[in-house]
Amino acid sequence: MAIPRYTSEPDGPLKRLADRVGSRVDLVLIAALIVGVAVRVWEFGSIPPGLNQDEASTAYDAFSILNYGVDRSGFHIPLVLNSWGSGMYALASYLEMPFIAVFGLSITAARMAFLVAGLVAIPVFYYLLRESVDLRTARIGAVLLAISPWHIMISRWGLDSNMFPFMFLLGAACLVRSVKSERWLIPAFALIAVSLYGYGTAYIAVPVFLGLCLAYGIRHKLWRGATVALSIAAFTVVALPIALYVMINRFGWNSIETPLFSIPRLTGVPRFESMSNVDVFDNVWVAIKLFATQDDGLIWNSVPYFGIMYVFSTVLAVPGLAILCYRIFSKNSQKEFDPSFVLVAWSFAAIVLCAFLSMNINRANIAMFPFIACTAVTVSYLWKHRWAAVVLCAAFAISFAAFVHTYFGPYRSQAAGAFYSSFSEAIRYAASQTQGQICVTGDVNMPYIFVLFNTEADPREFADTVRYDNPGAEFQQVGAFDRYTFGLDRCPASTEAVIATNAEAQQIQAPGFTPRAFERYTVFTREG
Repeated sequence: MAIPRYTSEPDGPLKRLADRVGSRVDLVLIAALIVGVAVRVWEFGSIPPGLNQDEASTAYDAFSILNYGVDRSGFHIPLVLNSWGSGMYALASYLEMPFIAVFGLSITAARMAFLVAGLVAIPVFYYLLRESVDLRTARIGAVLLAISPWHIMISRWGLDSNMFPFMFLLGAACLVRSVKSERWLIPAFALIAVSLYGYGTAYIAVPVFLGLCLAYGIRHKLWRGATVALSIAAFTVVALPIALYVMINRFGWNSIETPLFSIPRLTGVPRFESMSNVDVFDNVWVAIKLFATQDDGLIWNSVPYFGIMYVFSTVLAVPGLAILCYRIFSKNSQKEFDPSFVLVAWSFAAIVLCAFLSMNINRANIAMFPFIACTAVTVSYLWKHRWAAVVLCAAFAISFAAFVHTYFGPYRSQAAGAFYSSFSEAIRYAASQTQGQICVTGDVNMPYIFVLFNTEADPREFADTVRYDNPGAEFQQVGAFDRYTFGLDRCPASTEAVIATNAEAQQIQAPGFTPRAFERYTVFTREG
């Protein structure tokens, strides 16, 4: 009697089910998403510890516009935020509003939009590589993005500029989709126009990228003239307000106020102008060193010794770009359109950007997705060699494990100073203990924004009472507003509470005050 066997039959039900599922779901992508979710969600809101001044600024303005219709400078639904006086791009603030509306103004709510963007980016990046290169490269790219230190870190805190590459990615994916269905060219151009509201570096990268893609597509007669015209029109309509913003602040025109939105004239020097640097050779050299080391010395941008995509990956990215360029050249000789041109144009736009700005990882963030894509191309090329596949898998797996151990371990304390860990707790405690004057340490970058954030202050009261130490500067320093004074050397005699760093607290002689120590800060409250 034959013994039944449950090994897979060629046409068995399990095999048919597996084939059906496999035709619709890529299990490698699912695995990448599981890993990506785990490392981005674990201890979310706690690491990085505390709050950075830029994410506090973005979140507070989101809260302010959501609840009062104005940012902290009094501009009605601004398309660009006045922020410190030098401007901050508003895309992140508007994307944060739904989370703040649901969860309230908190560190977790301030970071939720970036978490969602980080998770959405993995399947979008997979799609971009699958449609522009091939399936194997897409799978490798999804895994590399899921374990990328840079992408993990930007998904876990709210730096406004990091919405720019995400929005650009959505636009690039739609652009690649337009190869098969030209109607996708219109949302591609619209989304890339939206990315202009993400960061000032877009002013350089976007025109270069779209110009190259349009020229290449038109040369190969990929789109009809009407579709191109509608796409350019969509881009123009979406981008027009940001163009007006640039002209208003370049030529000193008045702000534009409408019932629906405003385009502000900044109270200080536009930040993008101060970032520009025409010393091309110096900029390129700095950019080369940046991508060679993958470290700009800023603890919120990269964990020491790991970089943006593990330091050894630099030697993989360069050949990947060369492979894509060769592929395009070969197909051009046959008059064929190659969608991987989108990645090459993206890379070239990033290179041009690096040539005209003083670089750090924040300013070079538009280069990160093509950097990882080119790394994936090289890994895919080497994958056919078993020894290379084993070595690369081991290198990335060990590096990822070491990064996770460091990020969820020593990094917590390493980043505590940069994110002013426990400063928020100290502010909330002091505010709860007295209705009188509070004196706040000046040994914090823009301490007033932390007070606004943690007290959920009315922006109208702030605008009515604020006193700037350096009005009109690129970064306007607040000396006082309402009942808060900043700088321990200027505490009024009527002060009821003092917030000091623990180092400052050791030097304070405060008879009649009771101290309470937090992790990095101490609050002194008047007795009785």
